[in-house]
Amino acid sequence: MGNMTFARFFSTASILTLAVHAGACAAATETNDLTRGWTRLPLKFEIQKPYDLQVNDRYRYDAASDTHDFWVYFTDQPHAPPPNRTTARTEMRLESFSTNEHMFDADVNIAPGTFACIAQVFDAKHGPVTMVIARPDGTVTVGRELIRTNAIGNWWNLKITNDPGTNGRIKIYVDNILVRTYRSRGPREYYFKCGVYSRKNSDRSEARFRNIKVWEKPELATTGEGK
Repeated sequence: MGNMTFARFFSTASILTLAVHAGACAAATETNDLTRGWTRLPLKFEIQKPYDLQVNDRYRYDAASDTHDFWVYFTDQPHAPPPNRTTARTEMRLESFSTNEHMFDADVNIAPGTFACIAQVFDAKHGPVTMVIARPDGTVTVGRELIRTNAIGNWWNLKITNDPGTNGRIKIYVDNILVRTYRSRGPREYYFKCGVYSRKNSDRSEARFRNIKVWEKPELATTGEGK
């Protein structure tokens, strides 16, 4: 999905939120050691939610704190009507990219009882590449590889980078510390997702994301060699 057609998939709530974020980040200069030299992009997204509900039935945005609140029940409907049979989700689907290394960056707060995928690197044609899973015991994993403990009820920072070049890598940072590195799938279209995508045998899942940012590394700084 190219950038030119992406906007037509936005819900009304998403378009309003997008307008706030595009203006807010235009003059942004906030960086840390990981984002220094990267360019912050306007935040463009759509909200995916159970198809029979309104966006505000499962998603809320607080502009004062720049916090997005996502929740879902396992018994909710999929995000698209039949024949779709995926489990229920309330997720932010961010804008696609196919060139230059990109970074998802946000603070996360997970509600008790959550068992859901809270972030993904997604291959636009072939599905999830990397899934970050919040578990009811307070751990967060990529698949079954541990990246965080004691994650429930407190704020922590999650950064995910994806280099779409040949031999590119996906890197996951927790509180600005590199915790996992994976091989990406090479040149193709990708996007990031965040929110709650319910897992089998879950009940109610909820996660809040604060200060969501997307960064792009300039082309000359992207080597595609996994650095």
